[in-house]
Amino acid sequence: MVVGVTVSVGIINTMALVVFAIALCWRLDQIRRNGWGLQPLAMTVAIAALTLSFVVADDSVTDAMEAAFTGASRVVFYALLAVAVAALVVVFFFPGPEVSRERRAGLEALPLVVALVGLQVTMLVIPVEIRTASISEWTARNWSFALFFLIACGYLSYGFVACVRSVYRFFQAADGYLRTSLGLLVLGLGLLAVGSLAQICFVLVSMGDLARMPWLLTTSRILTVLGVVAFLFGISYPMVHSRIAAAMANRRRRRMDTDLIPLWRLVTEAVPEVVLPNPGILVPTTRLHRRVVETRDALTQISPFLPRLFEYADVDVQARLLKRAVEEYREAAEIKGAVWDVVPDDGAGLEADAEPLRRLSQAVAAEEFGLAQR
Repeated sequence: MVVGVTVSVGIINTMALVVFAIALCWRLDQIRRNGWGLQPLAMTVAIAALTLSFVVADDSVTDAMEAAFTGASRVVFYALLAVAVAALVVVFFFPGPEVSRERRAGLEALPLVVALVGLQVTMLVIPVEIRTASISEWTARNWSFALFFLIACGYLSYGFVACVRSVYRFFQAADGYLRTSLGLLVLGLGLLAVGSLAQICFVLVSMGDLARMPWLLTTSRILTVLGVVAFLFGISYPMVHSRIAAAMANRRRRRMDTDLIPLWRLVTEAVPEVVLPNPGILVPTTRLHRRVVETRDALTQISPFLPRLFEYADVDVQARLLKRAVEEYREAAEIKGAVWDVVPDDGAGLEADAEPLRRLSQAVAAEEFGLAQR
């Protein structure tokens, strides 16, 4: 059982390193786009510290650090976890009328510093021969070794519980994909908190030689694995959701852009001056926006030749009226009459602006297809 859990922890650590490295790059890109702030900065610090903690857990990095000072890798690992948890407390803090996020960040510094100093001091008094030993019933009987893990797990438990309380308040007010993400975070942080508390109980029981409860350590490891998995899914879900949403939006806009081509070709061949210079390859959103702008500009130029009943007619009738207006526009020596807004949009946003044009374009394409079949 223990071997299986150990293997699972190794796999989860590798997965976590990859996910947190990707998340760190994403957070840095978000800061570059949207600017700094206490919450984005704290989130970046948390992800960076978690990423480094999994780097420190690698055997080659651990060996290099242990060559300089025995026990250094363990101190650095738990110190990075403590910094990450402290940053998460600030990130997930639910501001109130009495305590702001900035004030909470200042208050959080005190227990963090105490924990970091405690980890370093206790490591100095732990006998060298057991500094890097795994936690067990035997090693936990050494008071300095036990105290090190009580400080580490105690601070992590405190931080995880504080995060769960704050995230749950956000969870109650959230909806949609954000509610799913926060629910996974609550589950993951809760499991990590219980796992840390189980380890504390194991250390206390073993230190006092009160009873033999090795299952507490196994339970702690299982809960930690499950908690890390849930936390990874929770923290990655918004990033994955935004990528999927962006990909679906790009696909939808590419399809709309293709649907607009018959109408765009019809009106821009009559009014070629509205076509903007070709800059090369464009992203779907920009290309659709250009297509809509050029089409609407051309329709505005042709609008004096459209009867007012155009805006009340069915879309297939509009297609026939538009083709006749285009022919009149080409033959006219002079444009008479006022221009007006042709085919108003369906609402706010690019796609709402393009949708009525797309329907008209499909009718134009159907009209052209019908003429070709005659």
